[in-house]
Amino acid sequence: MEKSEIYQALEDDFTSTFVRELMPGILHNFANPLNGIMGRSKLLQRRMEETVEKIKDQYPETASALQNEFQRISNDIHSINKESGSFFEIFRDASGKFYALAGKGEEGINISRLLAAEMRFSDFYLEFKHKITKNIQCDSYEPDIKGNRAELSLVFWRLIRFAMSRALNSEKKELFLTTRHDHENIFVLMKYSGVAVSADDGNMVSQYFQGAIQDMEAAEMEKGVLLSLMILKKYSAQIQFSTQDGFNTISITMPYAVSTG
Repeated sequence: MEKSEIYQALEDDFTSTFVRELMPGILHNFANPLNGIMGRSKLLQRRMEETVEKIKDQYPETASALQNEFQRISNDIHSINKESGSFFEIFRDASGKFYALAGKGEEGINISRLLAAEMRFSDFYLEFKHKITKNIQCDSYEPDIKGNRAELSLVFWRLIRFAMSRALNSEKKELFLTTRHDHENIFVLMKYSGVAVSADDGNMVSQYFQGAIQDMEAAEMEKGVLLSLMILKKYSAQIQFSTQDGFNTISITMPYAVSTG
């Protein structure tokens, strides 16, 4: 076995334990000091304000002379609180993704909230964060769908990744995501600029979800996208690739209260 093959084998062995075994411990070890920083910074701000008020009451002339210094310190503490809050939001988005991937069994899942979390997680792809114009409108009050959070997290990550890649390679670089529901279904509409899915592949996907064909082996689409579509079929979903108002669309209809067991 060549050295590169040995390294690849060890790397695969390491990554096989990363999400389920190692990442929860990493997140836990980050969470404790982060919570401590946020708590202490807020306490520092309150103590600073109380101390300044005491100095103003007891030594008004000194307080007046040090007013600019007090303001600078206050501004610095405020900045620390703001940045630690931003860091917490970033940590929440990353940890939420990994906790979702470690999920087991079926549970109630709000698809809109899951999609919103996946879009926030996608900002860790710097090109997606800085180069693509995004518009997200999610109906967070929709009913839950019973399913496996880990597999749906991967499914929607892959479809977002697919649309993101097409948008990045386009001139407009735009991506839109909307969700809504009625008394039976959850509706997800993803619109993106770039190259459209071919008519043949789009028709094949429609036939697959309608039960007219058993597989999509002939489709010229990325394997990850095809696997995602196969999982969505377990949820009795209907998927359609089309164009609308000059954008490519992925339209997903999912009935709720459907078990995949």
